[in-house]
Amino acid sequence: MPRAFLDAGWLTGLIMTIVLGFFMVYTMHVVLNDINSMQKRFGVPLLSYGKSMEVAVSMGPRRFQFLAKPMHYYVDILVSLYHFGVDSIYVVFIAKILKDLGDIYFWPLDERLYMALLLPPLILTFFIRQLKLLKPFSLISNLMITIAFLITLSYLLQDLPEFSELRPFQPLKSLPLVFGTLLFSIESIGVILTILRRMQTPADFLGTCGVLNRGMAVVILFYAGFGVLGYWRYGQHTASSVLHNLPMDEILTQLVAGFFALGVFFSYALSGYVTVDIIWHGYMEQKMEAGHSSKMVKCLVQIALVIASVLVAILFPDFWLLLSIVGSFCMAQLGLIFPGILDLCVQYEEGYGPGRILLWRSMIFIAGGLAGGVAGTLHCSGFDEQP
Repeated sequence: MPRAFLDAGWLTGLIMTIVLGFFMVYTMHVVLNDINSMQKRFGVPLLSYGKSMEVAVSMGPRRFQFLAKPMHYYVDILVSLYHFGVDSIYVVFIAKILKDLGDIYFWPLDERLYMALLLPPLILTFFIRQLKLLKPFSLISNLMITIAFLITLSYLLQDLPEFSELRPFQPLKSLPLVFGTLLFSIESIGVILTILRRMQTPADFLGTCGVLNRGMAVVILFYAGFGVLGYWRYGQHTASSVLHNLPMDEILTQLVAGFFALGVFFSYALSGYVTVDIIWHGYMEQKMEAGHSSKMVKCLVQIALVIASVLVAILFPDFWLLLSIVGSFCMAQLGLIFPGILDLCVQYEEGYGPGRILLWRSMIFIAGGLAGGVAGTLHCSGFDEQP
């Protein structure tokens, strides 16, 4: 986030974080309310994102109903790709920290070697089969990251330069990269739907003071505050990860890096759970016979996903660029474009309200996702720099 504020300027970054953050929360509410509406209408259990898109498109304009099944598949692919990309970014992040610590206490090694060494422990975390069993790991991750954050905050508050030295605005060419970073950081519709389907009291999730609003408000305000403070402390020297700005020769900083690495490590399986859930339960399980062969195939799928995420990390070790392109390409579609399409189809038969306001809402979702997603993806891919 500090790097995003460097590229955007502190004022632009602050506005983008808060506005885009709460806008994304609003789109989540729209998606979840539409899914609940379809659930009541058809009397089926809470649907996955992909299945929700299929049902919604089948309710929309007749000329587009033939796209219902392809949309289901495409959404599943994107959700799986996003969470797979998150795991690849986690591998890069952990490996860079391990390299920093290894260079101090052992001997200099290529960070890609550390990525390869992460394979066995990451595979072990992937064998946790039930979401509820991942809760202790999530709690440990949150605790470690909270401690590391508080220590990092103490460094950021030391020797702050004059705030007037910061730039409130930056050239517009960097905004697509910032857009992708913010989407990656804030949006996680796949995890939200997976958790919601497994909640004992899903009614507590929505509402003005529901779990979603309370949790996301804390997240958005944290990102905004941390982004401004990190940029304020390090200015034009702000690194892609604020950890690289901290003095790694100090024991306390090394402890912070270790806590962040462990926290992200314990988060790896939770993100990967979504990909496994879609691939296995959505497409493979019903084709497999019950028994040991089925369990073995699922284990092989999990191992293959871990290996693939490590290989992607080795091939694309640029943490900042990988993070932004995953956010721009996947989350612009999953967090903005598809919510707009889903809502447009669900509201089709009942009309779009006074002045067709709900239609305009859907079109704003779609237009915002297209503009930000295309610009961010092209920027990250370097196509916009071609003559």
